[in-house]
Amino acid sequence: MSRIKEAMERVRGYLDKMGIKYIVDEEHNAIIAPYEIRGRDFLVVVLFSESWVLTAAKIVGLNELPPELDREKFFARLLMDTFYLNEITYGLTKDGLIVAHAESHVDALSFENFKVEFFSVVAGIAHFIDEIEKELPVKARGGPLYA
Repeated sequence: MSRIKEAMERVRGYLDKMGIKYIVDEEHNAIIAPYEIRGRDFLVVVLFSESWVLTAAKIVGLNELPPELDREKFFARLLMDTFYLNEITYGLTKDGLIVAHAESHVDALSFENFKVEFFSVVAGIAHFIDEIEKELPVKARGGPLYA
């Protein structure tokens, strides 16, 4: 069995143990776990490579941000929170998605490690909703970011 398939099987067992429902996408070496956070639905995606397990979830697309948003302040806030908040990491994909993410090396993959990484992504989204979203222009709150 390849390292990727072995890691996927381990993570499936971890998710089962955590009581989290998921869908397996064998073609893309991914596991997708729909997750409700603050009454909103998000997809927590676990991606596998030979050496790494990446857990990530889209929070908002750049194209969904209001045009009047001070992007410099917004991204500075994301960077600062990434530094000061334990285990919460924000990122920007090349496709223009702002995400919460966590990585684990395949050799360090354990139940406790994965559980911390998974819930750090969930906590990152919750923090974004609770703290960062309220700093967005009023017309954006509860509107286009989560349509």
